[in-house]
Amino acid sequence: MTRRALPSVRLEPLGLRHARAMYRWMRDPFVRSNVGLRRAPTLERTRAWLRRARRDRAIRAYGVLHGGAHVGNVVLDRIDRIVSTARLSIYIGEPDARGHGVARAALLAALSTAFGELRLHKVWLVVHVDNRAAIRAYRSVGFVREGRLRDEFLLNGKRADVLYMGILRTGFAR
Repeated sequence: MTRRALPSVRLEPLGLRHARAMYRWMRDPFVRSNVGLRRAPTLERTRAWLRRARRDRAIRAYGVLHGGAHVGNVVLDRIDRIVSTARLSIYIGEPDARGHGVARAALLAALSTAFGELRLHKVWLVVHVDNRAAIRAYRSVGFVREGRLRDEFLLNGKRADVLYMGILRTGFAR
């Protein structure tokens, strides 16, 4: 089976100019439920998170640009310089950008940064078991399931299991 060509994406460091789009996306029930927000989003909390992320050496937060437009975010956080690991999270906030390979292209770009510039050994993530599209995207770039955490996530008020997935530098083929 041949894969279709991936769309062109670019990652840029997140800044305050991205706050309004992020706030709008966090108000979208689809995005909000999949990222597991614990409080109602506000523009000021979004700006505060962006300021904190810019100062924190354990966070690398990027806007995903497609066709020059900011369509989502990818974040490497919990960066541990001793064991060379980081957690990855991603969401595509613009509905029109979903389902076209944008997330997969952004994952590849983020992993290139993680294993190249940051020289990490491993990138890991958690994803609730009902987020099948995300799980497919993670597997397509080389993430493997390393475990299952029972009742670890609240999805629309109900408990859901999450998968713990990881990728090693040696398993990443760009």
